[in-house]
Amino acid sequence: MAQRMHLRLSPDVMAKFEDYSPEERIRAVLAIKAPNDQRFSSKFIEEQCQLREVKMLSEKSAIVTFAFKVDVYYCNGSGNLHGGAQSSIFDMCTSIALQAIGKKDFWLNGGVTRVITVNCLRPAPEGEDLLLECEVVQMGRSLALTQGVLKREKDGVIVSTCEHHKAAVPTKPGWKL
Repeated sequence: MAQRMHLRLSPDVMAKFEDYSPEERIRAVLAIKAPNDQRFSSKFIEEQCQLREVKMLSEKSAIVTFAFKVDVYYCNGSGNLHGGAQSSIFDMCTSIALQAIGKKDFWLNGGVTRVITVNCLRPAPEGEDLLLECEVVQMGRSLALTQGVLKREKDGVIVSTCEHHKAAVPTKPGWKL
């Protein structure tokens, strides 16, 4: 039976995570490494996803920009970024963007998806450099709305869009971020 991997922040980071700046929290999440973890999410976060910018719009709103190159691992048979991969990437990145707002006992685990809607508008071929702008539009005690826009880095043309509704949930007992 395969051993389950739980990606966690180190105890040192966890102890002061809520005191970090929005950018420091996001960088800490992106820095989690599990080299033997073969999950899609681990490969993307560890090998492709790079934080470009965190722009705070208000106390409960931010735009977080990530960059990545389309890897063959995420492509469909036509050599373009798969729509399902785009949905997963939007899910991960819009959830990580919540860390820009998170505070002690408030959204520090990213919550769970209620509804995610992705609109794929044009292909993104293997090797294409992309930017993903994730906006935390609204964030309350138990519900949040994020939006994402995936663009070609070279010309800003939109590849796909996302609307992601999230619900806050308590962290599973024994589970640490």
